[in-house]
Amino acid sequence: MSTTTLIAYAAGTMEMLDVCLSALERHKSGVDNRIRIVTNAIGYAEALSVTSEHNAEVVAYEIGMTPNGSIMHGMLLDAALNDVETEYFLTLDSDCFPVADDWLLDLLRMMDDGAILAGILWPWIPPPNDIDEMTMEYRIRINHCWNNTHVACQLARKAFIVSNALRFVDGDDTGFEITERARTLGMKIDGWKPSRCALPVGEFDPEMNRHVCLIFGDKMYHQGGSTRKLQGAKIDPLGIYDAARERVFAEKGAEWILQDANSHKYLFDREEEVAQFKMRTMFDEMRRYLERNDRLFNP
Repeated sequence: MSTTTLIAYAAGTMEMLDVCLSALERHKSGVDNRIRIVTNAIGYAEALSVTSEHNAEVVAYEIGMTPNGSIMHGMLLDAALNDVETEYFLTLDSDCFPVADDWLLDLLRMMDDGAILAGILWPWIPPPNDIDEMTMEYRIRINHCWNNTHVACQLARKAFIVSNALRFVDGDDTGFEITERARTLGMKIDGWKPSRCALPVGEFDPEMNRHVCLIFGDKMYHQGGSTRKLQGAKIDPLGIYDAARERVFAEKGAEWILQDANSHKYLFDREEEVAQFKMRTMFDEMRRYLERNDRLFNP
């Protein structure tokens, strides 16, 4: 059984890609896995320079100018999927990588057990039944919850995407149409919830952190927002996880977070409070975004 891993690369994130590829080489996937970096003309030379020391190929697609990184991400994956020859393919962000062996084998076992999608799960509780479905909060939380896999690490069958005419570029964010269709069809979505995160610096409750420096199922690490941070987004405005992010770069991996002394293990005992903390964070970012732009969503 073989799988194609598609890593969408945005120019300017060479160091992150190097860490990702280093981790992929350290930890056996458990199956035959073809690693393919997909990018545009702007990122091609950078990606090629990084992969010169790693076992991965680079393919550039001409997708033209896009209004934001999310659309570029989706268009790259849609173009790259046409060239996938394996039954399964994995989408992987460059800031998401394994911290243990047999990580891909575990995801394939989930697929064998009936899942249509498997990977890391969005780390928030689903919205309550009494929430108004016309609100912005519902629109966000119905997607940003652990009923759905995250495109940062998501295994799928190519046939499911093609037969349903699905595209990564459609929906409110990359891949949302795909998880929505799976839910609508009543198909099983499986994966890992976050198991722990790196410790913050300063007075901050790490149970609230579901954004950055997360370990999922003690198998996969997600740095969170690395490309968006490069583009000016306030991923961690107070810098409480800066030290952890820097250590990931220094050690080219996040295995050290698996040590209890270096991490917070999630209790999942205040999940609605965690969700409301997330919503306040998002609404603050939306206000900042609207100071520079005239709309939140693409027309």
